[in-house]
Amino acid sequence: MREAAGLVRDDDADARWRESADQIERTRRAVRSRNPELANSKDEIARRKKRLAEHHDREGIVDVDDSVWASFFSRGLIVSQAVGRVVVPQRHNPPDALGTGVLVAPGLLMTNNHVLPFRALPSEAAVEFAFEHDENGQEREYHTYRFAPDCWFTDEELDFTVLAVSEVDGRLPGEVYGWVPLIEETGKVIRGDALNVIHHPRGYRKRMSIRENRMVAEDELWLRYTTDTQGGSSGAPVFNDQWEMVALHHEGIPKLVNGGPVTLTGEPWTPDMGRDAKAYVGNEGARVSKIVQRLKKAETAELLRGLITQALTGEQA
Repeated sequence: MREAAGLVRDDDADARWRESADQIERTRRAVRSRNPELANSKDEIARRKKRLAEHHDREGIVDVDDSVWASFFSRGLIVSQAVGRVVVPQRHNPPDALGTGVLVAPGLLMTNNHVLPFRALPSEAAVEFAFEHDENGQEREYHTYRFAPDCWFTDEELDFTVLAVSEVDGRLPGEVYGWVPLIEETGKVIRGDALNVIHHPRGYRKRMSIRENRMVAEDELWLRYTTDTQGGSSGAPVFNDQWEMVALHHEGIPKLVNGGPVTLTGEPWTPDMGRDAKAYVGNEGARVSKIVQRLKKAETAELLRGLITQALTGEQA
């Protein structure tokens, strides 16, 4: 990774996007022709159909019809409550927003490794839930939960960190806001499927990027997709239309001209403009199935192992 003016950039992500050019083009053709076999194997399509059948949802594979079941919104609202803004509280000043995180167990939050690179110790950081607007456009009252000291695990290669979250008034955040299960099985998404991201772009109140977002390429560790994200979206959960988490958002892929990033206005980008000023061609996230495999093998203290077991099985160790 490369850092400039406080901005962390993964050069490998740019290379992986360029190497996926053939997959991306095949996916675009599949979406245009409504033929998933142009971008996916028959086995991949069969696994996806099987998983959709479990949700009583047999429609929507690589289709341009953007209509969804009415339950799409209510289910999305439920999972969105488990998404929070990762911050460093500051005395007499607004919190310093670092990124986004998602509860994967009642007392366990997942975010990117680079969101908390331990320049800010986890014990100094916190997560805010309900940092959003209500149905009338008014700011909701949000609640801040501190991270438990010395109770975390991080993986630099897949760019994820899990941290224990302390109670507030005797209750863990997941007991108030729920949490998102981590599913190891594949078949949750195929190339051409629509994806949805819940995040805090630029540290703003919670937003959802839906519909104008397709999974266009993949490899063993990463999914690549097109959506609207900005600085602050790092660590956001990426969902399929059944609101199963399929990836942890990791990196935006900037548009390059003559080998350099460009801004939305076409002018050369400089670090002091802020990452969100750049134009992007796509995004990348770590596959949940691979994160689960890493967590199963992680060597951790007993307390954290219990929280990870609960995230992976739904049961307390």
